[in-house]
Amino acid sequence: MARRPVARFVLVFGVLVAAACAALVVLVPRWVKSKIIATAAAHGVALSIDDLSIKPGHARLTGVRATPLIRSDQKGAPNASATAKTVDVDLDGLTPTAMTVTAMQVDLDGSLDAVRAALTPRDAGAASASPLQRVTVKDASLKWTHSVPVERIVIDAVHVEGEVARKGGRQLGQDWHFETPELRAFDKKGLPAWSASADSDETGIRASLGLPHGAHVAVASQNSGGKTLDVDTPEATAPELGVPPEMLALYGDETSRFEIHLHHHQASADHADGTLVASAKNVFLGAATSRTSFVIDARYEGDPKTSLRLTAGTLRAGPFTGAITGGFAVDPAAGLKASLRYESGMMTCLDAAKAQAANYGDLGKGVAALAGMLGFDRAVEGRIMLKGEIEVDTRTNQNRFAFHTEGDCKLSYLPSL
Repeated sequence: MARRPVARFVLVFGVLVAAACAALVVLVPRWVKSKIIATAAAHGVALSIDDLSIKPGHARLTGVRATPLIRSDQKGAPNASATAKTVDVDLDGLTPTAMTVTAMQVDLDGSLDAVRAALTPRDAGAASASPLQRVTVKDASLKWTHSVPVERIVIDAVHVEGEVARKGGRQLGQDWHFETPELRAFDKKGLPAWSASADSDETGIRASLGLPHGAHVAVASQNSGGKTLDVDTPEATAPELGVPPEMLALYGDETSRFEIHLHHHQASADHADGTLVASAKNVFLGAATSRTSFVIDARYEGDPKTSLRLTAGTLRAGPFTGAITGGFAVDPAAGLKASLRYESGMMTCLDAAKAQAANYGDLGKGVAALAGMLGFDRAVEGRIMLKGEIEVDTRTNQNRFAFHTEGDCKLSYLPSL
C-alpha cells in the first residue's frame, strides 16, 4: 500500500511528460516558424512559410515566399522577390549550420549598381552574424530586368546550381560558385541559350559565358585591382551566337556574319589597354548602301573611367583600306559609347568597281565579265576614296554610320549598240 502513491506519482508524471512532449512536437515548430518570420520582418522582408517540420539535427521549410528581398526607401531602389519549394536546414541543437535551397525562383528589377548598393550593407551584417557555414542552391532560376540601361536585355537563367561556403576563416558570402547550362540575355524568342559560370575566392571574381559554335566570353576582376575581358567568336551569324542582329549596332540582317576577338586588360583604376580584331560580312555601312564587308584591327589605351583612345587602327571597308581614329567608353551601367572617324587611301575607280562587284558572288562576277567584254575596264577613269563617321550609343540606340565617297570617277565613253 505504501508504494501505491509513489506508483501513482510516477504514472501521473509519465503522463504529464508525454503530454508535454506531444505539445512540444506541435508548439516548437510553430515557435521556430514565428521566430523566423519575425527575424525576416526585422530585416524588411515579408516572409511566409507554408509548412515547417523539425527533427533532431534537421528542419525543413516548404512553400517559402519572400518579398521584398531588398529594403530601401531611396528613389529608384530595385525590387526583388523570391520563392523556394523547400529549404532544408542542418541544425546543431537549435543553431543552423548549413542550408540547402531547392527550386528557388528569384525575380529582380533594377540596375546592377542599385542592386549592389542595396545588398552590400545587408550582406556584410548578415555574414558576420550568421552561424551558417554553407548554403547550397539546387535547380534555381533567375529573371533580372533593367540590369543595364540597354533595351531588350533581360537576364533569364534556369537550372542554376551553386554554393556559398566559408573558407579559410573568411566571411560567408566571400567564397562562392554558381553555374547554369541555360542562360538567355535578350527578350527575343528563338535564340539559342548560353552556359555560364561564376566564382569568387581570395584572389577575386571570375565569370565566363559559353556560346554556341565554341565562342566564349571571360571576365575577371582581381582583388589586387586588375581586370581582364576576353571575347573570342568564330565567324557566325548573330542569331547563331544567341544575339539579335540589332544589338550589334550595325546595319545587318539574319545573313550577316561576324567574328570578334577582343582582349582587354586593366592594370589599375586609371589605365587600361587592349586589342580588337573584328570582321563582318554581308552588312551595310549605312541604311542606303549596298552590301559589303569590313575588317577592323585596332589597339587602344587610356583611362577606363573616362575614355579609351585608339592608338593604332586600320579599317578595311569593302575595297577601301585606311586609318580609323577616335575613342570609346565602356560603362557597365551606361553601355558602350564610341565616336570614330575613318579615311581611306585613294584607289582607282576601276579597282573599286571591280571589288564591289565581287561582293555579289556569281552575279557580280558575271557583271564584271560583261563590263570587260563591253570595254568598261578601259573607259572608267579617276580615283576615289571613302570617308566615314561612326557614332554608337548602346544606351539610347542612337547609332549613326555615315560613309561617303570622294573622287573624280568618270566614264570616258559609252559603247555603241
